[in-house]
Amino acid sequence: MRRLEVALIGAGLIARLHVEAWIGAGASVRVYSDDGRAADLAHEFGVKAVVSLDDALDGADAVDICTPTNSHHEIAMAAIAAGAGVVCEKPLAASTAEAEEIVAAAERAGVRLYPAHDVRYGPAFARLHELVAAGRLGAGAVARFAVSGYHPRPWTGHMSARSGGILTDQMLHGVDLAYWIFGDVVRVHAYYQGEIAAPAPEGTVAVGTALLTHATGALSQIVSRWTATPHPPVRIAFHVSGTGGTVRHDSEWPQEVQVTGDAAGSIGRFGYVGELPFVSEIREFAQAFSGGPEPRLGPRDALAAVRITQAAAESAWTGRAVELPVEEAGLLSHRGQPA
Repeated sequence: MRRLEVALIGAGLIARLHVEAWIGAGASVRVYSDDGRAADLAHEFGVKAVVSLDDALDGADAVDICTPTNSHHEIAMAAIAAGAGVVCEKPLAASTAEAEEIVAAAERAGVRLYPAHDVRYGPAFARLHELVAAGRLGAGAVARFAVSGYHPRPWTGHMSARSGGILTDQMLHGVDLAYWIFGDVVRVHAYYQGEIAAPAPEGTVAVGTALLTHATGALSQIVSRWTATPHPPVRIAFHVSGTGGTVRHDSEWPQEVQVTGDAAGSIGRFGYVGELPFVSEIREFAQAFSGGPEPRLGPRDALAAVRITQAAAESAWTGRAVELPVEEAGLLSHRGQPA
């Protein structure tokens, strides 16, 4: 069987995680980066480095974009024009308009487009999705998702030229989980506090908070923090309650997911560990590119996440809640099921 040809664009930390996962999935990888680091990354993993984007795209089945957000649109459009499928690290684009253009172009060209929302692939989060989808927590869901992690100073700030700021970058992890688990979002109210001159004791330098109202009536609070210290590099926690019980998890602590209330007996205890999310994610993408089943998320999920986070940024700037029309809330999206 012919090996999948993947062009990996970028050579930073996320690119390292992706290239290893692609190799594990049996793909042939070539690396391009405009910062001069492609050769070192390629040498480390025994793959090929190329010297231009055109060389990377030539003959590629899929293009994996692991570059700063403000470059996603240009690279994705070039890949689609070349007839290659696209995997893109979150967020799909720096604005809703750019994300819409990418999705529309991929649909017209008939190429696959998959956003790399890796948190969906964490075992604890995938299990939470299953429980809610099956109605095991009952009705009247209220959820809190907390995401914190280290980012160097150029990436912090409300509307950083490189990342779009915490509300449109890191918060997307929690937004995507809430959207996947509880469905379409019709109202967003957000608050931002950033570039704290004297970091708090835990090293916080920026905080974004958003309250999401879902079309089902469920409420999700997303709290994101950027920290000045890299320990832990990423921490994600959730606390989800319904009429049937409560489920809690915090990735910082080595414990099983906690289940309380009437649902505890029927749900039972379940672990939080498994293979790295990047491995599960890339394997699903590789299988889809090779003619296998579609992964648990697709282009409409990427677009919904950008629309929600852009609404959060608007809300934080104006101090008012933002209503998302039905067509912008993602009501026509096709959210996949966990594997």
